[in-house]
Amino acid sequence: MSAKKARYCIGELSTLCNIPQKTLRYYDEIGLFTPDYRDDSTHYRYYSKSQIVNLMIIKTLKQMGFPLKDIRQIISENDAQSLEANINSHLETMRDDIMKRIDQYTECSYLLQKIQNGIDILEASSSLPSEDLAISIEHIPKISLMYDRSEMEGYDYSEMSLDRWISILRKAEHSKHKIMGPVYVTFYEDNIMNKFLSANSMVEFAVHIEDTSSTDDIRDFGDFDAVTMIHIGNYEDIPTSYIQMMKWIRQNSYTVTGPATEEFILSPLDVNDETRRVTKIIIPVKKESK
Repeated sequence: MSAKKARYCIGELSTLCNIPQKTLRYYDEIGLFTPDYRDDSTHYRYYSKSQIVNLMIIKTLKQMGFPLKDIRQIISENDAQSLEANINSHLETMRDDIMKRIDQYTECSYLLQKIQNGIDILEASSSLPSEDLAISIEHIPKISLMYDRSEMEGYDYSEMSLDRWISILRKAEHSKHKIMGPVYVTFYEDNIMNKFLSANSMVEFAVHIEDTSSTDDIRDFGDFDAVTMIHIGNYEDIPTSYIQMMKWIRQNSYTVTGPATEEFILSPLDVNDETRRVTKIIIPVKKESK
């Protein structure tokens, strides 16, 4: 076979290796894979048989997601140990990327579930006046909350403390915890109705996370019976819902056993329209003994 026949023109190499000619020309331009011979008169590119091995390595690494700069280094080193080390490093990067995407998918799924839950509540209650929304007794399942609890001076209950709201979400994100649900706000008052007095109040902002470990800023929430009610609309009107709930608790012979918590199903961070906000009020109770 003559020297000429031992070479492949760019079209033949493109067909043989299933790589577009445009890609081969680009590899030539950046110096990643240059032809073994170039005809001075025609400027045609010709590649030797020995170059096919390198081209297939480039193709394989590109399909595996290696950036061209790393492929250039691997080809230049032309060493099995170097290739092994690069592949191991790339696998670790891919694994980290995959886990990050899984976390993002999980959080997005729970956000969608929360939004859908809020929409379902809005649709179900659209035909009912607010005073007819059901008060229920239910068992609250145990979850993990990352929380921040501190006293707020002159706390105005009619205003949402969005700075603390955003702060607890950022805290969970910074700690690499998966956010699994909404924000919860708990009011630590001896008398639940005191929270409406615009006085100093111990208020906890928390967010549902996946982690079940016990640390200074993660606690269990739930695993108790509670009287619950869905409040729809302007947050300033929520005292009316509390009044109805406390009246129901007395009439049905229950005793309050813990602080009230509000679960923000559709919050100010989810919808701008105040009339479309959905808040679940949770008051722990036990049945009075006869």
